[in-house]
Amino acid sequence: MEKQNTGMPKVAIWLLQHVADPEDVLSLIGDVEEDYKDICSQRGKLRAKSWAWHQVLISLPPFFKSYIYWSITMIKNYLKIAFRVIKKHKGYSFINITGLAVGIACCVLILLWVQDELRFNRFHKNYKEIYRTTLNLEGRWTTSSPWALAPILKREYPEIQAATRYRDNDLLFTYEDKSFYEDTAFVDPDFFDIFTFPLGKGDQDSPFPTLDSIVITERTATKYFGSDDPLGKTLTASNRTKLTVTGIIKNIPSNSTLTFDILASVKLFGEETLNSWALESGTFILLQKNASPDALGEKIAGITMEYDKRTNKKVVTGIQPLSRIHLYSLEGRGNIIYIYIFSTIALFILLIACINFMNLSTARGSTRAKEVGLRKVVGAHRQHVINQFYGESLLLSFVSLLIAIVLVYLLLPAFNNLAQKSMQLDLGRNLPILLGLLGITLFTGIVSGSYPAMFLSSFRPANVIKGTHFTHSSKSMLRKVLVVTQFSIAIVLIIGTIVTAKQLNYIRNKELGFNRQHVISLPMNPALRESYEAFKNEALNHHSIIHVTSAQNRPTQVGNINPVYWEGKGPEQYEVIKFISCDHDYIKTFEMEMAQGRDFSRDFPTDLQNYIVNEEAVKLMGLEDPVGKLFSIWQNEGQIIGVVKNFHSRPLHNEIEPLVLTLAQNNWGPNYVFLRIGPENISRTLDDLVKTWKKFAPNYPFDFQFLDEAFEQLYRTDQRTGTIFKYFAILAIFISCLGIFGLAAFTAEQRTKEIGIRKVLGASVSGIVSLISREFVLLLTLANVIAWPIAYFLMKRMLNNYAYRTNITLWIFLTASLLAYSIALLTVSYQAFKSARTDPALALRYE
Repeated sequence: MEKQNTGMPKVAIWLLQHVADPEDVLSLIGDVEEDYKDICSQRGKLRAKSWAWHQVLISLPPFFKSYIYWSITMIKNYLKIAFRVIKKHKGYSFINITGLAVGIACCVLILLWVQDELRFNRFHKNYKEIYRTTLNLEGRWTTSSPWALAPILKREYPEIQAATRYRDNDLLFTYEDKSFYEDTAFVDPDFFDIFTFPLGKGDQDSPFPTLDSIVITERTATKYFGSDDPLGKTLTASNRTKLTVTGIIKNIPSNSTLTFDILASVKLFGEETLNSWALESGTFILLQKNASPDALGEKIAGITMEYDKRTNKKVVTGIQPLSRIHLYSLEGRGNIIYIYIFSTIALFILLIACINFMNLSTARGSTRAKEVGLRKVVGAHRQHVINQFYGESLLLSFVSLLIAIVLVYLLLPAFNNLAQKSMQLDLGRNLPILLGLLGITLFTGIVSGSYPAMFLSSFRPANVIKGTHFTHSSKSMLRKVLVVTQFSIAIVLIIGTIVTAKQLNYIRNKELGFNRQHVISLPMNPALRESYEAFKNEALNHHSIIHVTSAQNRPTQVGNINPVYWEGKGPEQYEVIKFISCDHDYIKTFEMEMAQGRDFSRDFPTDLQNYIVNEEAVKLMGLEDPVGKLFSIWQNEGQIIGVVKNFHSRPLHNEIEPLVLTLAQNNWGPNYVFLRIGPENISRTLDDLVKTWKKFAPNYPFDFQFLDEAFEQLYRTDQRTGTIFKYFAILAIFISCLGIFGLAAFTAEQRTKEIGIRKVLGASVSGIVSLISREFVLLLTLANVIAWPIAYFLMKRMLNNYAYRTNITLWIFLTASLLAYSIALLTVSYQAFKSARTDPALALRYE
């Protein structure tokens, strides 16, 4: 305290020599007096409470002892002053901390989502050596491969350690009174050597000891057997085949491309099928550790053409890494675009949060300029001031981090439900996320505190106390740049939200070439297949059932590929085209339109050998008048009797492909029954249909689905992504509003006396509101000019993921701008109106 009594008068004398108003000197001395007392007090407390450390430090050289004591004292002083500043300016501190916390929480959630997407299929021990075979059929890609390919690859190429076929089907399984359709995959024994799907029970080396063995997941085991031991139990497949459980596999992780409920031996298809070159299976291979995938790809490029002698067409066999299957499609599109989009959003949100802090920190610089000047007068060096501001910034960042972690834990269950994932925030085990959090916090604290620290610490004490430390332009230009940047980011996000919603709406309402409304889909089963015509006739007796048909696939999930040739081309020149096997009423049921020729008819028995092609197939064949021309799938020769107008048999990410319709027969039997019903009294129609179903298939569950629901499932990922995009965009706009609100409040506070004088001179409330809002409107206009081209470029890239996409029209940008103006003006006008309503007498007395 003695130092205080001798030191402070000297400061006062210096101030009186350089400052005109003595009252300002007394005010400044009062502000710093408490800080000065704390420094002296802390040094005394440190010596009293740290005797043990004192004994250790006493042996050190005097320079080191002084430096350590000084460092500890300064750090404590920095923290105390930082907490005091937060307490003194509660409103601004709340805005800063809330903005940063929400921003960091959003970043963490997005990082968890991105990490989960990037880790797809990487839980397999040997994922770097696992590949899927692909085929390029003269420019058209497919992941289907011939049945016979896997064993040949393993036998002839030493680089391949293991190979398995993979064919999945939905099959009905029954145990006692429980019946469910299960996703069943048929695989080779090498499947367990390639993939890391550990068995909880059973023999990992011999999962299928007999032909009738199956391996089921833990979830499936619980569904059928409860807490009983499932090993040795028998499940009945399709009410015919008895299969014995010989293994229990642990539940499939959510970030796995391969999903199944039951595994069965591929040998159940029989040797004739397994030795064929029909494209009905997928193939996965495991390479040796030292094998080169590029070299292997070159070696196996011609393997299909070498063994499949049915054609001289160029068919190139390739391989695709397992780790790229989820994010990269063969056609060049894929989910990787969403990784870029959400990573950009995370960066945008973090930048907005940083801009908020920097804006408010620099805005309040003038209020703390005298404090900085007085600290320098007392003896503080520039580095001390820089440390103080960095300390305050980092303290706010770490407080925000703690709040953000709490927010993440609270919001993660809802986010998992929205994203259909099972992400967890385990900071002890998730080192990348932990480092990411620390990196985000340090980045936010350092970037946010850099300008205030460097700028305010450069003030000269004399200029500060005289009030000439900076000009108006120097203290406002950076804020204007930051506000424009913040507005630009917000407008880009608003435009992105509108474009995403418009594309999803375009998908829902696009004309597909068939009517998917009021169509019920039912799985075909052996009992119904034997009595299909009787079931169909009785169903049509219900007045609300308009049409009934059957087919091998849904119209939106056509996957069968077979070689075809036509008049003018022989079997050695075939093309590979997808086809649908159906019954006579398929086109009528789905209300498709014929472009040429006629539909299938029972009046023409030869239609069993005839075909209907779509317009895209006609283009492929190059036939001007295709009706009546010879056509063949495999060697089943017939005629083209009609051309159906193009309809979308694949998601709108893909272009319409050539397609052939043929009547179901032999091994091309139907897998689904479709019923078009009337829109009135749907519940009663379903009740009547259940009765009919139980009459013809009493042992099978009535597992129906509306076709429009199946259609929605094709775009569920896009819809979830659009919803996530919308929520994060809203949060980003919320953070922007927090910053604008704080900045508007500060602007109004700084102009309190001006507003009071204007009101005394007769200014209206609307005029004052306009005065304060005018600058923000100009900045927002500039932000639109910057944001529009950026948003257009980014949205164009996103829409390229779809073969059929909406247009980016001018009204989207105008709507986004109008929304941005409305949000900003509402935020600013609140503070402006509040200031304009203040009593002029109070305003003039403010300073």
